[in-house]
Amino acid sequence: MELILSDASSLEQRQVDEPDFHRGHSSQGAEKPIEVRKLDGFLSGFAYVKIGITRTAYSGEGPKLQFYSQDVMLSAGGGNISGSPYPELELQRAGPKGFAGRIHLAKPAEFFDDKYQYDFSFRAPLSDPHAPIGDPLPAGGGEPGKSYLSWLDAVRSGDIDRIKAMLPPEKVEMLEAEDAKESIEFLQIMTPGDVKILGGSSDGSTPILKVEGTMDDSKMFGEITLTKQGESWVTTEESWKLP
Repeated sequence: MELILSDASSLEQRQVDEPDFHRGHSSQGAEKPIEVRKLDGFLSGFAYVKIGITRTAYSGEGPKLQFYSQDVMLSAGGGNISGSPYPELELQRAGPKGFAGRIHLAKPAEFFDDKYQYDFSFRAPLSDPHAPIGDPLPAGGGEPGKSYLSWLDAVRSGDIDRIKAMLPPEKVEMLEAEDAKESIEFLQIMTPGDVKILGGSSDGSTPILKVEGTMDDSKMFGEITLTKQGESWVTTEESWKLP
């Protein structure tokens, strides 16, 4: 099970056993803590239930929680179901260090010929999602920082071969299609300019850069994740937002 809290960076993950899930039974899968930045990759190839929860109040008896999204994948690689029926939420602990409770569908739900039902307990410790993941990187981001700036130069150049050489293998395919030119143009539009590396950290295998840039004359702040490909650092994920 995946829970998403607006101010949580590490949550409890319960994997869904796909055959049981199809029959509408509660899963007894293993629990494993997964960092938010790694959740999408972790869920790939699984049947899963993804629940979005937000905090709605800070006064009175304590913070309140409310569902804002539900995403159910009935089979690995299949289509997903979003929206109602929403589950019931029973809180056993609410703040200040985290939340714990139970989320469940009171009765089986139907989607065409499939029926599904789930009943999960969860623990969600709160922590700073922007906290460093390991040791600080040198000024300018060190070698990962240089690789990211080289990637930006390649994007601005529009050179397909140069860009492909700096992409992870699973993303190279998008530049081998007939609309490769359009894909590069879109990438250029979505890439901020005047990028500066503010800092970063690394756990030894995954460096994360903190950066700033501009888009449409507005300042943006970003988090860039890289991985090692051969002897080079490759940009695998970018997350940008307004201040």
